[in-house]
Amino acid sequence: MKKSHKSEKVNAAIRKALSEVFLYDMPLQDNLITITNVETAPDLSKSDVYITALKDVEKVAEELNQKQGYIGHLLSKRIKIRKIPMLKFIPVPSSTI
Repeated sequence: MKKSHKSEKVNAAIRKALSEVFLYDMPLQDNLITITNVETAPDLSKSDVYITALKDVEKVAEELNQKQGYIGHLLSKRIKIRKIPMLKFIPVPSSTI
């Protein structure tokens, strides 16, 4: 399926804002998160956020999924879109990058 210009802009905005959230609002101790890709549904109901981390990416993704409501709140302060999607963090093993 071809991505529209609007969905690409929304994905880029979410990716940039989440990077800022992880850098300034809730940095993880002794770990670094990289957002590799964001895929948002056309109706903005959900976003799949693909992440990598220096240490134990599965554990980091699990922690972020537990805090997805709070992360969504922080995200809403950084970007202005009609509806903040429900976030799902998906770990990407470092070996596949």
